[in-house]
Amino acid sequence: MIQFLSIAFRNMKTVGTICPSSPMLSRELAESAITATSPKRVLEVGPGTGPVTKEILKSLRDGDVLDIVELSTEFCTDLEAKVIGPWKAKGRPGQVTLHNAAIQDVPLEAGSYDCVVCGLPFNNFEHELVETIMLRLLDLLRPGGELSYFCYLGAKAMKSTVLDGPGRDNLRAIARLEDELHLAHSGTRRVVLANFPPAEVRRLRKP
Repeated sequence: MIQFLSIAFRNMKTVGTICPSSPMLSRELAESAITATSPKRVLEVGPGTGPVTKEILKSLRDGDVLDIVELSTEFCTDLEAKVIGPWKAKGRPGQVTLHNAAIQDVPLEAGSYDCVVCGLPFNNFEHELVETIMLRLLDLLRPGGELSYFCYLGAKAMKSTVLDGPGRDNLRAIARLEDELHLAHSGTRRVVLANFPPAEVRRLRKP
């Protein structure tokens, strides 16, 4: 927790919170990965210290593949030492690969994943970057595959009170994009109160 706080305060734009996801939020985000039929291919983007990663790892079986993409070198080091390394040492089934890069820069095969789980703080990004990332994640899904991500309840409203005009315009553009994708991809939303702060998990399904 102390290490997470240290990294978060230094990288608030890309981390977006000062607390790791709760077990309840982690399981909700990982649900599509947990319930997918093996052999399955799963992509996790922005895992942080790995609370969601741990839930996904529990679900892996022979023939399953998990790709993890994390921009922070510090988080990657922590993930390898405390989550992925110990999991591999126990001889668990499945193939896990950690990519220390931005999702836009990782050479992954389009249309190859059954589910994508994203923990990126979209409200901290420019609208254009959010659109680029979201379209990339949807492109990586197989037809019928599911993308899950989350946002904190009331985050946009609270941020709008302290931002200038362009900042508020950016948040509104992100909200419009999310609404458009929600309509186009049979979107669903589920509130998770057992998290600090409370969050909403959103799911998009690729036609």
